[in-house]
Amino acid sequence: MKKLFWAAGLCLLPWIAVLGLTLPDVVQAQHWRLAWTGFDTAEAAGLLATAWLLGRGDPRTPFAAIAAATLLLADAWFDVVTAGDDVVFSLLMAGLEVPLALACLSVAMPRPSVPAHV
Repeated sequence: MKKLFWAAGLCLLPWIAVLGLTLPDVVQAQHWRLAWTGFDTAEAAGLLATAWLLGRGDPRTPFAAIAAATLLLADAWFDVVTAGDDVVFSLLMAGLEVPLALACLSVAMPRPSVPAHV
């Protein structure tokens, strides 16, 4: 499985170069509203699942938290790079999304065990 991930990651590198050289700077997208509302729905589901699992002390909490953090960071990235004239609003949104993603990651990180004092 490790070799598959190495191969896939390495194969993406030349593809990224091709995209960087050939994609237009501006495009008109269809279903833009659906794309963003769907994306934000997935973020809400990840955050709500994280909260619910965290409240239950469920060992699956880190999986939901990492998924939510990933979505939030991707949202912040696309907010900023597709901002156009709304760059201030996009930066404000990213300023909320990035700290929230970091909070999710802090939930996902294993806690060091503290030895009991004898």
